[in-house]
Amino acid sequence: MRNYLLPAIVLLASSCTKFPGEGGNSSIRGSVKKQVRLVLTNPATIQYTVPAADVDVYITYGDNVSPDDRVWTNFNGEFEFLNLREGSYTIYVYSRDTTGAVDIDPDLVPVVRNVEITEKKQTVEPEQMMIYDTN
Repeated sequence: MRNYLLPAIVLLASSCTKFPGEGGNSSIRGSVKKQVRLVLTNPATIQYTVPAADVDVYITYGDNVSPDDRVWTNFNGEFEFLNLREGSYTIYVYSRDTTGAVDIDPDLVPVVRNVEITEKKQTVEPEQMMIYDTN
């Protein structure tokens, strides 16, 4: 009987460990703006900046490599990830390249924000994200 007790205690203790992800009552809320330029690599050619509507926003939980969830921005460029637990998160969107670098995909340059939820019922608002395009 004693040999079965130790694995049961270890299993019970490890099942109580909470990792970043869904199942909490906190949220991450933010916004994305889109700057339109005539020439992507030239900031002097800015035409206008608008809320980035219908843009995919991705989130990864903790140290995960692949995205764990995705939402779209609303008409005003706003997004929100709900029901999150305490922990570290990475939020990102894709933009067009403004550097002219040849070693990256010019249409898929990530704009990344690292976010930390430190308490329950918390709403964290990362710095606004800016994406770039020519239209």
